[in-house]
Amino acid sequence: MAIRTAGTAVSRFEDLMRSSGRDLSISRPVLALMRAEELVGRALEEALASTGLTPAKFNVLMELASAPDGRLALCEIGRRLVRSAPNITGLVDRLEADRLVRRGRDARDRRLVIAEITARGWEALRPAAPAVFEAERRAIGGLSTGDRRTLTRLLRELGKPAAPGRSRT
Repeated sequence: MAIRTAGTAVSRFEDLMRSSGRDLSISRPVLALMRAEELVGRALEEALASTGLTPAKFNVLMELASAPDGRLALCEIGRRLVRSAPNITGLVDRLEADRLVRRGRDARDRRLVIAEITARGWEALRPAAPAVFEAERRAIGGLSTGDRRTLTRLLRELGKPAAPGRSRT
């Protein structure tokens, strides 16, 4: 078996990229976004490591804490999460087992399952929130306020679904 030369691999790669319609002006920001998300995600996980919370549990607790009465329907929690939890019920089960939330039924609509943050949930947020916010500052604090606004605007735009059958361009 002959060993292919680097030139052959480079040529094949270039042919693949050309025939696949790769647009580097699109691929580069996508790859940069993926790398940044990995680094920021890892920083947040490390910030939470000593608190016993995962990013998903922290996210649920923060959503409950920000609700006017500290309670939300599970379907609403699912809509608000930063990342879609494959099983919101399982996530709330784990939070309930840790006594960070309690579950019940909505008084007006008994079909709705409600999660409510407990005193222990508030206690868990006390060390977790400052740790996460410090990690956020380290992650993007080097950007100017204007750059952070621009980044937020661009990422929100990317987060909107494109119209069916249409690209964003």
